[in-house]
Amino acid sequence: MKFYLVRHAPTYANKSGIMVNGYENADIDIHDKPDDWEERVGHYIPEAARRVIISSPTRRCLSTSKMLFGRYPDEVTEALGEFDCKNLGSHKFWEISEDEFNKLVYLPSSTMAKRANEILTDVGNLIRKEHNTDSVVAISHGMLIRYLYHYVMGHPDISAYDIINSKGYSFSNLDVLALDINPGVCNLAFTYHYSKPMERK
Repeated sequence: MKFYLVRHAPTYANKSGIMVNGYENADIDIHDKPDDWEERVGHYIPEAARRVIISSPTRRCLSTSKMLFGRYPDEVTEALGEFDCKNLGSHKFWEISEDEFNKLVYLPSSTMAKRANEILTDVGNLIRKEHNTDSVVAISHGMLIRYLYHYVMGHPDISAYDIINSKGYSFSNLDVLALDINPGVCNLAFTYHYSKPMERK
């Protein structure tokens, strides 16, 4: 199964680093498709994969689907939702220590691994069965996509603190991660960067 994961377009919270109240309802800051997105990264997503779009249920992901592909997702699943870090409140995650982060957010690697397995196995099998395809576009969130990368590359025990701080792997808004999942054979990951990482001020 091939997943073409796209991180949603930027929001105010992405730019500020603050987990605002009601972030699940936050929308993207742009609603017109960037003129250079297809040229820089979109062309790596084949037409066969574009036939089925799946997404997190958040507004920012639904809007990104409409903006980039001209339609809302064919399937919406909580499995593609962001990991829960809302207890960070107004704290900028790059300004707090790992101990402070862990006091505010309980997100063990086992929880993240369970979600990754759900996406790559259960969601993948459902899409294959319901839509008769082996490739799909999946619109999701930064932390989740960064964790999926580490999971596929054999590092499922990475901490949530390292994931949210992009340790070892950076993935920005509108970037594309292509995962080719073949259980028991080989897992491949290719990253196509559209955006530069946000500057932390």
